Amino acid sequence: MKNLADSVIKFRVLIITVFIIFTILMAIPLKDSSVDPDVENMLPDHLRIHLKELEEKFGGMEIVFVVVEDKDVLRPAVLAQINAISDALKEIKDIEKVNSIPMVDDDPFADEKPAEGTPEELAQREELRKMLKGNDMVMRTLINDDFTAAAVLVRMKNNGKGLEITNEIRNVTDKFKEPGKVTLGGLPVIKEHISEDVPKDMMVFMPLGLLIMLGILFISFKQLRGVILPFSVVIMSIAVSMGLVPLLGWKMTTVTIILPVILIAVANGYGIHIISRYQLHNMEAKGQKSSEELAKQVFSDMTVPVILTGVTTIAGMLCLMTHTVVPAAQLGILSSIGIFFALFASIFFIPAVLSMMKTPAPVITKEKRPAMEKLLIRVAEFVSKHPKLLLISSIVLTAVMAFGIPKIVVDSNLASYYPKGHPAQIASQLINDNFGGSQIISVNVKADIKDPQVLKKIDEIEQKIAGNPNVGNTLSIAKLIKLVTKGAYQPGEKGFGEIPETKNAVDFFLTKYNEMADPDELTKLVNSDFTQAQIIVQLKSESSETIKKVVIDTQKLIENESIFSEITGSGVMFKDLIDSVIDGQVISLVLSFVLVSLLVMILFKSISAGLIAGVPLAVSLVLMFGVMGFTGVTLDIATALISSIVIGVGVDYTIHFLWRYKIEMQKHGDTTEAVRHTLQTTGRGIIFNAVSVMVGFVILLFSSFLPIRYFGTLIVLCIAVCLVGSIVLLPSICIIFRPKFLEKK
Repeated sequence: MKNLADSVIKFRVLIITVFIIFTILMAIPLKDSSVDPDVENMLPDHLRIHLKELEEKFGGMEIVFVVVEDKDVLRPAVLAQINAISDALKEIKDIEKVNSIPMVDDDPFADEKPAEGTPEELAQREELRKMLKGNDMVMRTLINDDFTAAAVLVRMKNNGKGLEITNEIRNVTDKFKEPGKVTLGGLPVIKEHISEDVPKDMMVFMPLGLLIMLGILFISFKQLRGVILPFSVVIMSIAVSMGLVPLLGWKMTTVTIILPVILIAVANGYGIHIISRYQLHNMEAKGQKSSEELAKQVFSDMTVPVILTGVTTIAGMLCLMTHTVVPAAQLGILSSIGIFFALFASIFFIPAVLSMMKTPAPVITKEKRPAMEKLLIRVAEFVSKHPKLLLISSIVLTAVMAFGIPKIVVDSNLASYYPKGHPAQIASQLINDNFGGSQIISVNVKADIKDPQVLKKIDEIEQKIAGNPNVGNTLSIAKLIKLVTKGAYQPGEKGFGEIPETKNAVDFFLTKYNEMADPDELTKLVNSDFTQAQIIVQLKSESSETIKKVVIDTQKLIENESIFSEITGSGVMFKDLIDSVIDGQVISLVLSFVLVSLLVMILFKSISAGLIAGVPLAVSLVLMFGVMGFTGVTLDIATALISSIVIGVGVDYTIHFLWRYKIEMQKHGDTTEAVRHTLQTTGRGIIFNAVSVMVGFVILLFSSFLPIRYFGTLIVLCIAVCLVGSIVLLPSICIIFRPKFLEKK
């Protein structure tokens, strides 16, 4: 290690130059960064294939709801507004279909327009109301039950221009804001909000995070070099990892926006340990050692423990690659590379720079102990006197919080990314309450669709699905044909509202429909040769739990029906996303825990070392999941990442404590003295590091997205528990059980 330390000093100018030039080169691609708000792209290709096939058969499945609200949407002025919106939207090139209230296009008041509120106008209005009430294809699809809201449904082409089209739709509707109140909703609109808010979050996270970090570093070290050097390492690691995003052809998402925050919080830690030890050695030498000597001593002392803690952190982060949720795996790769860079910058770049600076006056002295050191001495004394009490208290608290784990709810609802009162939430609730819901699943049919028996079976299954309390509305070719027969027969007459008995009759009514309505309407329900069809099911809630229940219930209905092939649609995509979140959480948690424990076992050449190191991590994770269960915080794409990050970061404190404790036990041979000296020395760096990490993640509370806010809150909780576990619980275990691997010479 001495030879390597000498080399760092010898080639310090080269080392500094290489790090700076490499950072600049990696930062250049940042100008090409872009945002991807599409949830579909979060899933791997094999989970998206059915949705793509569905869109190829029946057209684009993404719909923008343009909702117009009024005390009575059948007022002539409101109908004219709806008509104007519909006509204007049809002019947008990438719109596949625009649906609005029937007869609005023909304007029932075109020939003579009596003044609003006159008996004649009111009579015409009631006639239209009666006609619409009898149309099952309209009620709760294009107009609500009490006629206070109407929807213009805009189906977009599936050409990858969703954001641009949504923006054009908004520009059009902004021109028609009166007399009815206009609200835009649906999945494309939520994506629009996300695409706007991701860059906003980035603009908040970076400057605020770096500013807070500067403050923490100054408070911790009260020395300019103690601020600038760790800060420089963080800036470089962010530039390198963020520059990889466009280089690899990736985009920023609601998940990967936390990358700079992770690096601000975590990459900072290695530099903190280096500077903390530098100041300690300078105090011991009373400022008499040269800068080169101090740099060599710090390099020799800290390289191994810093590398070991870095490797375990990287191992935890890499376990995110087991997630099938694509951005989670990307975050694992990017954060690992950023931490790897920060690790080597801390042990090479910082000592190289320190060696070129003048030796400063000691910030801390033996005569005047800092308040933190006094606090740590008191903690050591308390732990040494009451180790059993502390251990039992930890066990009881962990056991109590474990009861919250079964209460955890898994959700990936995009609308829930935003708090109540946000336009996305308001629009979502409006659509769910009045128009059947914006979340859709599709029940696919493969058969001779014109066969009356097939149509009757479709109708039977559709009615059963519609009876599900979580279903807001359904639509199928069978429902459409029944609507046409209502117009062909009188109420009570045979055939009224029924499926015809022959294929010829089915053909006849389909022809009649094409004559009286838009033939393109059929294309979203049945393919051109009538061999495939779909039942469109709208759900009352975007809740992942609701989606999963409806999908499972529907699967049970069709499992013995040969004509029904599969269930697809955006709702199923979200169900797959839930399953991916759960699978990714379990796999990454187990793998990261096992991998980190194995690394600690190898490091200390002891199985018990891995088990002991895992105790603070296990306690923190149980407390976190318990809090989630008791408070109703959902397990989602963001919060599912916490466990691997906590294991990777939290184990650092454990390793630093055990590494130093072993040295002190070999010096003193007494547990009380070993705990005292360990906390006096390494304890300071552990606390600085943990506080820096926690403050770094606090920035996430300023996010536009609720899952990211919860992520920040929970990870701060976990790091705090890991910190307490390292300076309180671990010493208690060492005193009570006296592990042999820590006492061997």
